[in-house]
Amino acid sequence: MPDPYFVLVSTAELADLASALDVVDDQAELNHRYRKLIADSRQVLAAEEIRLTQARGLAKRLMVLVKAAGPDFRDGLPETARAALDAGLAQADALVFHPEPD
Repeated sequence: MPDPYFVLVSTAELADLASALDVVDDQAELNHRYRKLIADSRQVLAAEEIRLTQARGLAKRLMVLVKAAGPDFRDGLPETARAALDAGLAQADALVFHPEPD
């Protein structure tokens, strides 16, 4: 497998992750530190391509933000928001725990 630091990922491929960040931003009650994580994540996603290591970092941030939103966060979401969150978390899980073999 090539060094993930040098592998580039199109941010268009991270649309599920970005949508899930939007759901957390819109629906969760978070403090200013977590809001800063969201703002920083959006800044990274503004590029056309990012390193795979950055994409994995964004995935981990999403996981942290969802956990910070509370144990009942997902259950309190409307169906469309819940679907977007689940898709983003699935993409995050794939990036962090199941990297594609070369």
